[in-house]
Amino acid sequence: MSTWNKSIPNGFAVIVNDDGILQKIIHDSYGLFSLQGDETISFVDCLDSDSIPKAYQFLERIKTNDVAYNWELHVSNDEEISLFNFSGIRTDDGNLLIGMDNRDDTEQFLNGLMEMNNESVNKLRAYMKKQQEPTGASKEDEWTLYNEMSGLNNELANMQRKLTKRTAELEKMNELKNQMLGMAAHDLRNPLTLIQNYAIFLIEDHKEQSIFTEDQFQLVKEIKESSEYMVQIIEDMLDISAIESGSINLEKSDENIGELIERVVSLNRPTASKKDISVITRLPDKPVVKEIDAHKFQQVLDNLLSNAIKYSGTGTEVEAGIKNIDETDGVTIFVKDHGQGIPKEEIDKLFEPFADISVEATAGEKSTGLGLAIAKKIVEAHGGDIQVESEVGEGSIFFVNIP
Repeated sequence: MSTWNKSIPNGFAVIVNDDGILQKIIHDSYGLFSLQGDETISFVDCLDSDSIPKAYQFLERIKTNDVAYNWELHVSNDEEISLFNFSGIRTDDGNLLIGMDNRDDTEQFLNGLMEMNNESVNKLRAYMKKQQEPTGASKEDEWTLYNEMSGLNNELANMQRKLTKRTAELEKMNELKNQMLGMAAHDLRNPLTLIQNYAIFLIEDHKEQSIFTEDQFQLVKEIKESSEYMVQIIEDMLDISAIESGSINLEKSDENIGELIERVVSLNRPTASKKDISVITRLPDKPVVKEIDAHKFQQVLDNLLSNAIKYSGTGTEVEAGIKNIDETDGVTIFVKDHGQGIPKEEIDKLFEPFADISVEATAGEKSTGLGLAIAKKIVEAHGGDIQVESEVGEGSIFFVNIP
C-alpha cells in the first residue's frame, strides 16, 4: 500500500459489514474512526442522530443493488455538524464506504485511493463512472429524483435544527419581555394608585365643602375613573406577566364553592343594580367543597360575572351557580346572561390577550382585554377548563369545569 498523497482531497474509506460495523480503515483524513481496543465501532457512530435512519437505508441499498452513491448524511465531529457525500459498493470483504465533505472532490479522491492499488476502490470508481454516462432516460431520471429527495431530506433536517434554535431564542426573548413587562407595570402601579387616592380625597372634600365648580368636579371624577382603569390594566398586566413566565403559585385549601359564588355575587350586585340587572344564584342544597386557591378563583368568577353585567342590557337577568356534580366529583360552575351574545367566529378569540371582539359594553364600561385570558390560565392551573356557549341576540353562558 503506497503513501497517501497530501495533495489529494480529504475523505475517508472504510470496510464495514452489512450491519455497518467497522472491519477495516483504508483511509481517514478526518480522524473519525479507530479500531484500537476491543470496542465495536459502527460507521453510524460518526453521524448526527437525524441521519442515522437514512444511513441504514444507505447500507440496505448497497446490500440490495450492490452499490449506492451520492447519499448525503450529516457527520458530527467534535460537536460540529457537516454535510458529507457518501458512496459505497459491495465487495468480497464486506462493503466499501467512502465519504467526504465536498462532493466535487469525489473523482480526485478515488484517484488517490486507486494509487493505493485497492481493487475494491477501482471497482467502485468504474461503477460510478459508468453510472454517470448516458444509459437511458428512465434510469437517469430515477437517480436524479432520488438524489433530489435526499437533498430535500437533508435541507429539512437543517431547517428543523434552525427552527429548534430559533424557538429557544424566542422563548428567551419572551421570558425577557415578561420580566420587563412585570417590572414596568410594578413601577407604574404605585404612582397611579397615588393619583387615584388623591382624586378620591378631593371628591370627598368637595362633597363636604363644595371646593370645586361643577366643571372642575367633573374633571376630578374623570381623573379618578381613568386612574382606576389604569390601575386595573396594571394589575392585569402583572397577572398575565406572572402567568406567562410560569410563576403562578396556587395556595389551595378546601373551599365551599357555593359560598364563594355568593360572595362574588354580593360584590357585583351594586354595579348590576345601577343597570337594573337582577343577579340570581342557583346553588345545590348541600355544600360543594373543592381544593382551590380561593383568592385566584374569586378573580375568575368576578371576571365572568362582571362581564355578564357589563355586556347585558338594562332590565335583564344574570344567573350564577353550580350546574352539576358528576360521578367523579367534578364540579361545573356557570355564569349566564341574556345579553347581546357573541358571534360564533369570535368565540375562539375570547380567551386571547387583547382580543379584538366586536361586542361592546352596553353602558360604555371599559375593559382591559386581559380578564378572560387570565381566568383561563388560572382555571387550567387548577386542572380545569372554561367553555362558552353563545347566541347573538340571546346571550351567553360560561362554564368553569373543576376536576
